[in-house]
Amino acid sequence: MRFQQMSSGMGLAALAAGLVISGCNGTPMKGESMAAKPLDGEVRVPPGYRDWPRFVGTVDKAPAGQVREIYINTEGMRARKGEAFPAGTIAVMEIYGARKGPGDTLMTDASGRLLKGPLSKVFVMEKGTGWGAAQPPGTLDNGDWVYGAWEADGRTAAKVDFKACRACHAPLATSDYIARYDEHFDQR
Repeated sequence: MRFQQMSSGMGLAALAAGLVISGCNGTPMKGESMAAKPLDGEVRVPPGYRDWPRFVGTVDKAPAGQVREIYINTEGMRARKGEAFPAGTIAVMEIYGARKGPGDTLMTDASGRLLKGPLSKVFVMEKGTGWGAAQPPGTLDNGDWVYGAWEADGRTAAKVDFKACRACHAPLATSDYIARYDEHFDQR
């Protein structure tokens, strides 16, 4: 599947306001944006994300002893199967430890699904125009996606090696670096 680059299309008024605020009296060079381009670790947990649509149903990761809940904002919900997600898309993944029983065995419900324990981390993927090119040299390409990792409180940065996040998503280039891409669109 091929993806076309999608642009957010900054309005003329927003561009002019950005120039005034930044103290610039000229126009941006071709390809430049007035908005800051964050690095991995700089995208924050958006308020109210639990009110967003679910990206897919609950994901059990038994080998990791985790239960995952994934949300996507309305901008991301605009995408259609076969397309890249538009700039402005934010996905939030909550990582819960799976509950354990005697002998550290993972506990399941009557249907065999893992039982969710306490929330341990919150991961954020956010996409912005040109964000991939703004990453430091040597950063593994994940398109224009940037990552954030937070403790359960959603405010304290988690100690995470973002190279591992990028390595996990890198093989997913044909699905805009998104795991469960087909599953998401097939359930809609």
